[in-house]
Amino acid sequence: MLTTIEAQWKELEAEPTFVGWRLLLARPKKGFPLQAAFEGTSRRRAVLLRVPAEVIPTRKKWPACRGLFVFTEKISGHAHCGVSLKDERFADVFTALAEDLARRVAETNSATEAVSVFFGQLGRWQKFLAAATEGLSPEAQRGLWGELHCLRECLPALGIEMAVEGWKGGAKAHQDFQFLSGALEVKTTTAKQPQAIRITSERQLDDSAWAHLFLYVLVLEAREGGAATLPAMVDALRCQFGSDQNALDVFEDALLASGYLDAHAGLYAGNGYFVRAAHWFRVENMFPRLVESELPSGVGDVNYALSLAACEAYTVTKEQVLAVLSPQPAV
Repeated sequence: MLTTIEAQWKELEAEPTFVGWRLLLARPKKGFPLQAAFEGTSRRRAVLLRVPAEVIPTRKKWPACRGLFVFTEKISGHAHCGVSLKDERFADVFTALAEDLARRVAETNSATEAVSVFFGQLGRWQKFLAAATEGLSPEAQRGLWGELHCLRECLPALGIEMAVEGWKGGAKAHQDFQFLSGALEVKTTTAKQPQAIRITSERQLDDSAWAHLFLYVLVLEAREGGAATLPAMVDALRCQFGSDQNALDVFEDALLASGYLDAHAGLYAGNGYFVRAAHWFRVENMFPRLVESELPSGVGDVNYALSLAACEAYTVTKEQVLAVLSPQPAV
């Protein structure tokens, strides 16, 4: 089992007072190692990537990350690009960022690629740093829980690889799940007697680009704590992936894109959910909806309520949905 970067930082911090940098290899990879680093004088944590100086981009191309300091450093004659923690409020997020950088840099095959990944990921993390002390809103927590519940429902029929790669997480896709054979949108509600759900885009229920489009509505009951919290759902899926490292990497990327960080798990531990009802609908023909092609010129960014009663004629079973979405056996 790999030593975590957090553990490496604590090991470095425990050393007697020193001047300069102390480094520990964050991943056992030759070539372009990412290192957990600690500066003795300023007592600051950092992550350093050792690469040839000529491949480091000019300062104008560096991302500006709230709460972090991006820099270059020459240590023992070798150039490094690095990022360190500037605002202690972001300590937990910085640890997650460091682990993400270590995993991604370990997959690169050249110095240029390693540097591109390093700065590219810093850019991706900016939006999470901006809201690092808040975590996901209650609505976002419930929505993510619903998507993960659907992912777990799909795994047996679709297989781990297909199901995980089909989940678009926070990728800003019009549907939560997209496969070669069709797409699936997930909606959740905690209303005691739900009459309608909220559709947030004219593209969400537009089947013009899909051979098959389905809508999955989960009626949830909020419960305090228990085994059905968002962190518990995340951990259960991680265990289910087992040794499939590729699927786990894709899953972790989608979690990150959705705004989920393990550092915030404590914020979500008190919010559990129970599925009171689940509805599957096929979106086709005269299914009640607004789509882009039917909107008047100049109208867009549509947000509307969809009556569940009006959808009843399009009810299908989970088995029917998965039979359509699952890969067909070779003849």
